Amino acid sequence: MISPDTELAAALDAFCALLEQAAQEDPDQEDPDQEAYERREQARLVLARALAAEPAATARLADRVFRALTLEHSMTHQLTDPLIAAIGHRAFLEGLVPLVRTGGWTERRNAAAAAYHLRAYRDPAPIVALREEHRRSPIPPEEQRERAEQALRLAYQAAEPYEDVWPRFWLAVLECFTACPDAELRRDLASAFPLEHPDHLPTAAPLLATARRRLAQDSSQGARAAEWGAWE
Repeated sequence: MISPDTELAAALDAFCALLEQAAQEDPDQEDPDQEAYERREQARLVLARALAAEPAATARLADRVFRALTLEHSMTHQLTDPLIAAIGHRAFLEGLVPLVRTGGWTERRNAAAAAYHLRAYRDPAPIVALREEHRRSPIPPEEQRERAEQALRLAYQAAEPYEDVWPRFWLAVLECFTACPDAELRRDLASAFPLEHPDHLPTAAPLLATARRRLAQDSSQGARAAEWGAWE
């Protein structure tokens, strides 16, 4: 019998291979490979369900899931949700910090972008439990709203505090942002850290100053490009 770890590892490797293949495609080509795109979307959906069904195996294979997250600019929570469920908010954010500091610029941007899904993660267990309770013994109408709000609060509540990890994550993103030579990637990275926040580490101060100058410069260049484009 094949173990869950073996099956998940194979699925993760296959999905990463699809992403690496996609990275070789010309983003400006007039006729993108629709069939390849659909294969990636289907593979991600199947993989996400498999990861969610095996949280223990997902936790053991967390490094491979993180690798997949660095290979695409994720616009969905399909892969982040099962990983957060398996290892927790804190370990998820801590795992992104070194990934933002290493690898190619696109991979580092992708790692930074994955953090977006962290605060939006909602554990389905409290809501499922409330529905099951209501099915077995209907909750009085006057209590339903309060109980639903309580379940929703629990769904968004992290099992372990992780707010102290954000400053380290922001510092890593700032280091990436200020060094990145690509304006488009910098625009994405700029959304992954706040310019003003009381919890910024002292070592972030010079990087924040550089980031403000770079953002102003990028904005000015973008405005000039838009003006030029209007005359073309």
